[in-house]
Amino acid sequence: MEVLRLKDAGERELVRNALAGDERAFRKILEGHYTLIYSVVRGVAGQRGETDDIVQEVFIKIFRALGDFRGDSQLSTWIYRIARNEALNAIDKRRPQVIPIEDCEEFPAGDESPEASYHRRIGRERLERFMERLDEKQRVAIELRYIGDKSYEEIADIMDIPLGTVKTYIYRAKLSLKRMMTGAGAKAFEKGYGEL
Repeated sequence: MEVLRLKDAGERELVRNALAGDERAFRKILEGHYTLIYSVVRGVAGQRGETDDIVQEVFIKIFRALGDFRGDSQLSTWIYRIARNEALNAIDKRRPQVIPIEDCEEFPAGDESPEASYHRRIGRERLERFMERLDEKQRVAIELRYIGDKSYEEIADIMDIPLGTVKTYIYRAKLSLKRMMTGAGAKAFEKGYGEL
């Protein structure tokens, strides 16, 4: 006898239908949680070009483990744990970084000058490297907030932590990023990592 204790009737029905073999229901689960999965994987593993591969592995894990989901926690919390564990596993067996050729050069947008495009790309690369230096929980929280577009309450539910802790993680992450991107923090970073 199946026991699903999810509060959300819509999610409960989707999970039941997916378990019964309804491919569309499973696809809806993945589509509804894609930004969560992507944000968590990127937050844990960093921007290394393998994010999409890890996300695909998370999809497979969800498919295989959905029968074990009982609804004791929210579906998003359960998916968060799978995504985080899969990203941590990928870090453990990380191989040398290979950059696809299409990622090697970025062409300027329509009316943007090559110089403006270059500075925008360099700024984004710096931010990515600074993000990698954050504590994992802070990085995941800030990724969920600004890339996953989740509310503080949703992040608290997903990460299964108090709302105040989410606010603290995001505040500290912003503060750390600000320090790294200005003044002495940026200079120390460049000395350690070289000019970007």
